[in-house]
Amino acid sequence: MVSFTTQIPSAEPAAAAAQASNPETRKLDSYPLFDWLRIILASLVALGHQGMPALGPIDATLAVIVFLALSGWLIGGILLTTSIPELPRFFFNRATRIWIPYAFAVALIYGLAAWREGIDANWYKYLFYDVTFTHITFTQFPRAMYELPMGGTGNHFWSISVEEQFYLVAPLLMLLLPFGKKLWTWVVIAVVLLAAQSIFAAIALGVVAALIARDYPGWYRTRDARLLVWVAVIATFALCCLFDTGPMRALFAVCLVQGLALPGPRGQIGMFLGAISYPFYLNHWMGAFLVNGVARHFAPIPNALWILAAYVVALIAGIVTWAMIDRWVMLSRNSWSTHRRGVVLGALAYGLVLIGLVGGSIIWANGG
Repeated sequence: MVSFTTQIPSAEPAAAAAQASNPETRKLDSYPLFDWLRIILASLVALGHQGMPALGPIDATLAVIVFLALSGWLIGGILLTTSIPELPRFFFNRATRIWIPYAFAVALIYGLAAWREGIDANWYKYLFYDVTFTHITFTQFPRAMYELPMGGTGNHFWSISVEEQFYLVAPLLMLLLPFGKKLWTWVVIAVVLLAAQSIFAAIALGVVAALIARDYPGWYRTRDARLLVWVAVIATFALCCLFDTGPMRALFAVCLVQGLALPGPRGQIGMFLGAISYPFYLNHWMGAFLVNGVARHFAPIPNALWILAAYVVALIAGIVTWAMIDRWVMLSRNSWSTHRRGVVLGALAYGLVLIGLVGGSIIWANGG
C-alpha cells in the first residue's frame, strides 16, 4: 500500500537493471529495512482480516496507517526533487505500478461476486468507487461490510484510494504552489489533518519527515538522533496502548518509519519479500476464500489452524500474482514509458477521481 509502490524490484538481476534505468530510483536512498516492514505490515493486514485477535493497538488498520506514513516519506521524497516536466514519468510510474495489479484484483473479486451472488445496485456502486479511487471518500463502515461483494471482500481497497488521491493532490501542492515544498506548509497540513482525525494525516506526516530530512540532511543518522527517534517510537506506541486514536496511530507510524529509514544495500530475500507485499496485500482474501472452500468438503478446522492455513495460502497467492503480473510490470515498464503516455495516464487519473467525486455525490444525494 508505497509503501507498496516504490522501490519494489524483483530480486532477479534483469529486474534490478530495469529498475536502475528508472530515473526515480536516483531520487531516493535504498532502505533495506523497508522491505521487511512491508511484508510484516501486509501480513498483519492478512492475519487481521482472517480473524487473528489484535495485540493491543497492533491490528490491520495500524498496519495500513504505517504503510501510508511510508508513502509520505518515499513519494514525498521523490516529489521534492521532481520538476513539472518530470511529472509525466511520475504519473506513469504510479499508474503502471499500482493500476495493473489493482485492476486484476478488482476484476477477480467483482467477477467472482457476479458469478456467485449476481449483480445488484451495490455491486455497481462499489465497483464504481473502486474504479474511480473514491472508496475512502464515500464508503461507510460498518454498513459497507453488509453491502460489499462476498461479505465485505475488497474492503481493504479503501487504502488504495487514499494513496491514489495523495499521488494526485501532492504534486499540485508541491509543484504549483510557490510554498508547496516548504516544511511549514506540510506541518500546517499535517496539524489540520490530525485535528480532523483524517486518515490522510499519516501521509502528511511522512512528507513532513521527508522535508526535515531534506532541510537537515542526515540529522537522524547520528547515534544520539537514532536513540531519540526510537524513544519516540516507544513513547508513541505506549500512548497508542493508552489512547488508541487515529492521530496517535499516525504519530507512531511516522516515528516508526523514521526509525527504520536507514540507507544501505538491500538483500535478495528482503527485496523479494518487499516485492510480493503489494500483490499479497491486494489478494490476501484468497487465503480465506480457498481454505473455506476446502473446509466445506472436509472436517471443520480449528480456528488457529484455519488462520495459519489461510495466511499461508494468501502468501502463496501473493507470490503467484507477483510472478504473473507485478514482476512482468516492473521488468517491462521502462520500455513502455513515453512522455505522451505519462501525460495521458496523469490526465486519466485526475479524470477518474473527478468522475468518482461527482458520481459519488449523486449517489449519496439519492440515499445510496
